[in-house]
Amino acid sequence: MPEKKTLVRAGQLIPAFDQPPIADGAVIIHGTDIEAVGPYSEMRATFPDANEIGGRRFLLIPGLVNGHSHGRGLTDFQRGALDNTLESWLLDTRKYKPVSPYDDCSFSAVRLLTSGVTTTMHNHVLANPADHENEHAQVIQAYADAGIRLQFNPGVRNDNPFVYGDNEGFLDELPKALQEALTRPAPEGALTGDNFVDAVRDLHQRFDSPMCRVGFGPLAPQWATESLLKSVRTAADELERPIHVHAVQSIFQKVYGLTYLNETLIAWMDRIGLLGPGLVIGHCVWPTKEDIQRLASTGTGVTHHPSCNLRVRNGIAPAFHMLRAGVNVGLGLDGKSINDDDDFIQEMKVCFLLHRIPSLELHSDHLSARDVFQMATSNSADLLGFGELVGRLEPGRKADMALLDYDAMCWPYVDPDHDPIDVLLYRGTRHHVDTVLVDGRIVVEGGEVKTVDITKIGQRLAEASARPRTEQEEAMIQGLNTVQQHAIRYYQGWPEKVDTRPYFPVNSEIDGLK
Repeated sequence: MPEKKTLVRAGQLIPAFDQPPIADGAVIIHGTDIEAVGPYSEMRATFPDANEIGGRRFLLIPGLVNGHSHGRGLTDFQRGALDNTLESWLLDTRKYKPVSPYDDCSFSAVRLLTSGVTTTMHNHVLANPADHENEHAQVIQAYADAGIRLQFNPGVRNDNPFVYGDNEGFLDELPKALQEALTRPAPEGALTGDNFVDAVRDLHQRFDSPMCRVGFGPLAPQWATESLLKSVRTAADELERPIHVHAVQSIFQKVYGLTYLNETLIAWMDRIGLLGPGLVIGHCVWPTKEDIQRLASTGTGVTHHPSCNLRVRNGIAPAFHMLRAGVNVGLGLDGKSINDDDDFIQEMKVCFLLHRIPSLELHSDHLSARDVFQMATSNSADLLGFGELVGRLEPGRKADMALLDYDAMCWPYVDPDHDPIDVLLYRGTRHHVDTVLVDGRIVVEGGEVKTVDITKIGQRLAEASARPRTEQEEAMIQGLNTVQQHAIRYYQGWPEKVDTRPYFPVNSEIDGLK
C-alpha cells in the first residue's frame, strides 16, 4: 500500500531566505522528503488524498539551524557559574556537579526543537575523558531519541592547558600541591590529542548518517598543537566532514597570537593549512580586516554567537562586515542565549538588532531580517554539511520545517504589508512555535515535544545537581579558585597591548566637533 502523503498548510509560507512569501501556501511531504511546494489550492487539487495539518493562521518556515552549541540542558548559570570574562569564567565551568550526558543533551534538544530548530551542531566537551566512547554514544543517542538532526563534533585540547602562552611559568607560581594535582597524567584510555583522530574516525564509522553527521571539534587553535590540527585537517578532508573550532573569541586570544605566534591566529591557521572549506570558526569577534579577507578568499566559515559574546564580555563580532566581504556566517546559540533558555528566535532578534549600527550615515546598508534568516537557515546548514538537505523548503530536500502561530504573533494587529520574516524578528518568540517536523516526522505538536518525557528528564537533572558536594569536590573548587585568581593576574595588562578601534561606532565620550 503506498505511503500516505502529508499536506502542511500555512497562511504565510516562506520557502527560503531569498524567496517571497506564498500566501495560503502548502508543502507536500512524502516520507522524509518534500515533494512539492506551492499555493494551497494547487497542492490540494494535485494531492487530494494527502493528510492535512496546519492551517491559515500559521507561518511556515524551513527548520532553523543552530550552527554552534554544546548541548547544555542545564545552562551554566543554572549550574552555578555567573557570566564573566571568558578566561576566568571557563574555570567556573569545571566546578559543576556531574549530570547524565544523555539527560543534559536531551533537555537541550527539546529546548531547541520547541524554538523551531530542526538541526543543531554539538561540540562535545567531555565530562570524563576516560569514558569518552560511552559518553559520546550517550550524547548522540540523546539527540536521536529527541528527533533532531545533528552535526556532532567531539572536542579535545592538548596545548595551553591553563593560560595562553607561558604555562610553565604560570604553574611555577602555584602552590606545589596544586601543581601536582593539575599535572597528573591522563588516565589510561582517556581521549587525548594522540588518539583523537582515530576516536573520531571510529565514531564516524559507527554513527554517521543523514540524521547524524560526525565531524571534528578540536576546541581551538590556542588549545591545540600544530601537529594535531594538521592531522585533523587531513582526516576531515578524507571523510568530507567539517572542523569546528573557537578562535579570536576574546581580546586575550588576539594578544596571544600576536605575542606568541607573531601573527594573528587566523594568519597562523592559514599558514599551517587549516583555513579553507570545511573549517568553521566559532565567535571570531576580534579579526583584523586582513583576517576577514583571508576567511573570504579561503572559503572558511564563521558562526556568530551574539548573546554568548555579550554575556562573557567578548565584544561584538563584525558579522555584518564578514558577510559583506563574502564570508559564510551562520548563527549559533553556544548554550548562552539572551533569556538563558535557548530561544533561537530571540537569538535571531538579538543578532538583527545588534547589527543595525554599522554606520551613522542616513539610509546606510545594514543587516536585514532576511540576512539574519539566511544565517539561521541556509548559511548554518552549509557550514554543518547539510546544505544539500535542509535550510530551504524545496522539492527533493528533507522535510524539516516549523509552523508558527502567525495570528498570535500579529495580535491584535500588524500591517499586512510587512514581510513575515520582519514580523518574526520583531514579534516572534519560541512561544509561537506550534508544530515542528524533522525528516517528515512530527516531533513538536501544540508547542509540546512528542518524542521524550521532558518532565522526567528535568527531574533527574535537578536531583543530580541539587545533591551536596563531596569533600573531594569542595577541595577541587578551592584549587580552581586559586588557579582563577592567578589567571586573572597573568592576563593583567593584555588588553592595552592592542588597538581596540571598533568596526562601527557606538558612542562618543568627547564633547565638541572635530
